[in-house]
Amino acid sequence: MSQPEFDYVVVGGGAAGCVLAARLAADSDCSVALIEQGRKDTNRWIHIPATFFKVLQSRDAEVVMSEPDPTLGGLPFPVPQGRVLGGGSSVNAMIYMRGQARDYDDWQNVHGCAGWSWRDVLPVFRRQEKNRRIDNEYHGTKGRLVVGDPTAPHPVSKALIEAAQSAGVPATEDFNGAEQEGAGWYQVTADHGQRQSAAHCFLRPELPRENLSVLTGLCAERIRITGRRATAIEARGRDGTPVVITARKEIILTAGSFESPKLLLLSGIGPADILTRFGVELVQDAQEVGANYQDHVGAPVTRRLIGAKGLHKADKGLAALGHGVMYLLARKGLLASNLLDAGACVDTNEAGRPDVQFNFAPFAPGAPGHPPLDFHALQVHPMTMRPKSRGRLTLASSNPADGIRFKASMLEDQSDIDTLRRGVRLAEEMLLQPGIRDIVGEAVWPGPDILTAVGSDALDEAIRRQARTIFHPAGTCRMGPDRHAVVDARLRVNGVDNLRVADCSIMPALVSGNTNAPTMMIADRAADFILADG
Repeated sequence: MSQPEFDYVVVGGGAAGCVLAARLAADSDCSVALIEQGRKDTNRWIHIPATFFKVLQSRDAEVVMSEPDPTLGGLPFPVPQGRVLGGGSSVNAMIYMRGQARDYDDWQNVHGCAGWSWRDVLPVFRRQEKNRRIDNEYHGTKGRLVVGDPTAPHPVSKALIEAAQSAGVPATEDFNGAEQEGAGWYQVTADHGQRQSAAHCFLRPELPRENLSVLTGLCAERIRITGRRATAIEARGRDGTPVVITARKEIILTAGSFESPKLLLLSGIGPADILTRFGVELVQDAQEVGANYQDHVGAPVTRRLIGAKGLHKADKGLAALGHGVMYLLARKGLLASNLLDAGACVDTNEAGRPDVQFNFAPFAPGAPGHPPLDFHALQVHPMTMRPKSRGRLTLASSNPADGIRFKASMLEDQSDIDTLRRGVRLAEEMLLQPGIRDIVGEAVWPGPDILTAVGSDALDEAIRRQARTIFHPAGTCRMGPDRHAVVDARLRVNGVDNLRVADCSIMPALVSGNTNAPTMMIADRAADFILADG
């Protein structure tokens, strides 16, 4: 059995793990191991921005499936996850959005997480960022994460931006500036035809360091805990060979909102009754491990295009050949685009801050695990920004090879249905505006059989059947000041020494926007804490 030793062992090579391992190796003389279950990010589709849908249907992603969810009409809730170096940052749609300042102020003032206010986290966002257009108090230009504007903005997306503004949504040139509300072009983590993943931007420059080891194809199964101290990771290679990786200083879990709590549970940190049921020796009775699951949920409004062309068959025949030649010669054109290049953030309930995000798409992405719809179409995709519904995950058995049990409860709270209902109605209002109404035809969803007018009771059930993940699972290792929280404000696991969690699972509440940038910020702050604690 192999038994290597390192000072720090980082478990999970996704966005958080890449940032954290790179920082620890670069800013100390300590030895660092980064463990990733998936393979290296060598899949060519990862690095071409427009082909992220191909990655999601490859071996570099897998779907975590919930139990049938009564809040979704009995349907399961599938959540794709990256299983490759870079994790979500290697498979996502590259939208760069941090959330609202109040999200982080609420982490501190409402949830008691001292040191996590907007004033605390903004400098970290800025130091990570190399923005190609904006240089001000909200953006940085000297970091490693390249952030730029869409390189091939689509005419249908432009028409949707104009339609949103015609429907009363203000224009914006920066969703990460002083105010989030507005409709406009997203900034993206892609540059000159290259995806700017955490693996590409943060980890790769540090790979030559002798004190950094990246171990792919290695599945972490348990944390070895001696007394109250985390000492090693028990793992297994693809060929079944067991490996024990010892951490002289700390173990940090960066495996995401499904795998980080699973590892804690398998290691005896979790609800005592659940661990006893599966014969796992109890180390710490931590009732909230796996609880507080949350995700942004959307219900895409879909229309056929009749007066314009979207992206249907852009990857076929002569069209694909033309795009390929342009990309190979100049790193320009459609393949250099992230496709989801525009959107809006809107305050639909007049509460003073946006509560619905709309993605604008010049095609119709299918449900998770399915290809785009097979015709020219567009989508206006409203999604909850601060969902109130909460799910839970737990063990299915004590065997690390088994999946988790996942109770999603995605639309259990009526306020989330109310939010999506307002979003769907505003999306339909956008599609009635001059200009856009001339290029849209048949309603695909909601179809003519679904009444959406105020007073109709048919829309809510239709939303439950249409609802889908926005790929932002969070919250299952909640950070907080109380003894029930899984980690404290410095991301240390309560009740166990030398063990932290540093990924989006620690969010006490989801941020109002995409989670890639916040996840990398969390990892960077974790590095600050670890290096300061020595």
